[in-house]
Amino acid sequence: MAQREKDALEEVTAKVSALTKALLDEGKDPSMVAFALTSVAADMGLQVCGDPMRVFPVLLGAISQQAHMRVEDRAEQDAEEPACVPLGATVH
Repeated sequence: MAQREKDALEEVTAKVSALTKALLDEGKDPSMVAFALTSVAADMGLQVCGDPMRVFPVLLGAISQQAHMRVEDRAEQDAEEPACVPLGATVH
């Protein structure tokens, strides 16, 4: 992906993230926000492309990428946190 496309994608993502955060801050149900965002993405893709076999892999790719990033972030956080011993445990 060219740098210009990457920058444009980051800009769009930032705007959608800001909208999502605002909706959640207003107390909207996270599952409903996720459903709405997914519905809009699917509808837009199908309007522009029309071929579900081209749209669905893009949507699933985005979901897969986000899941992978979350797993990596969690692994980094776990590695940074000191190991804790449960209260009352005996360490040998």
